Amino acid sequence: MTLIVLAATMGNKYGGLKQLEGIGPNGETILDFSIFDAVRAGFSRIVFVISRHFEEAFKKLVSGKYEHVVEVDYVYQDIETLPIEKRNPKRSALYGSVRAVLMAKELIDAPFGVINAVNFYQRESFQLLYDHLQELKNSKHASVNICYRLSNVLAESGGVTRGICEVDDDGNLISVTDRLGVERIGGKPMYPNELHKWVPLDENSLVSMNMWGFMPDILPDMQSAFDAFLDQHGMDMNAHFSIPAFMNNEIAKGMKVKVVETPARWMGLVSADDKIQVLLRINEMMRKGVYPSRLF
Repeated sequence: MTLIVLAATMGNKYGGLKQLEGIGPNGETILDFSIFDAVRAGFSRIVFVISRHFEEAFKKLVSGKYEHVVEVDYVYQDIETLPIEKRNPKRSALYGSVRAVLMAKELIDAPFGVINAVNFYQRESFQLLYDHLQELKNSKHASVNICYRLSNVLAESGGVTRGICEVDDDGNLISVTDRLGVERIGGKPMYPNELHKWVPLDENSLVSMNMWGFMPDILPDMQSAFDAFLDQHGMDMNAHFSIPAFMNNEIAKGMKVKVVETPARWMGLVSADDKIQVLLRINEMMRKGVYPSRLF
């Protein structure tokens, strides 16, 4: 089973390639922990979606660690690979996570998972993803979304974007709505609305952290949707097409997406201030034996 790792974007707020930032005692990256957990859960191939602009650095720090334990492939998500007549030639920003997944479509012929390189999802989440991917072939669901409680995905350093999920009584996803600038105000999670008023959120809200499981037959629909998006928004300097936006459209057409809650607590490097908190938690998990002292 294949895991697609979306790693083509750089951390604009954090600065530099935060995919490669060392946060473990031996310089392990968040990505190292994700790959370790994914392989332990059962994934046998990793496809990294990267940019050729940092290909050399990424491969130097990544492939040497993993290639002896799991099959590794690379595909490339660069703006230049889109037809010039379909895009604004002045644009440098990538077109979103749907296109990132599509870069790997020629390598996919079985159920597959998708994650972001910069999120620390933890082992329980990968096991849930793998187990539910195994069930998709014989399920009424076309996809699975591993979701966290909002209280477990807030950053220590300030506001973050979070995909708040609406779920029906049968555990099916209704929609994902991005809320920008979510942070604790007076101890409670809130986000600023378009009028700059703070709006409270339920701590128990389920949140999508872009950990998805799909059947391969979704890829033609993704391609058609992205082509339509590009025809309409290709000249826009900032428009992007995310997996949640695609899934919202497909759900409206009748697609069934299973929501699976993980008990894990997210970690990530939203800003440089987060690093010390991540380091402390990683060291504590290693002390408790959740992770070995050296991953690879």
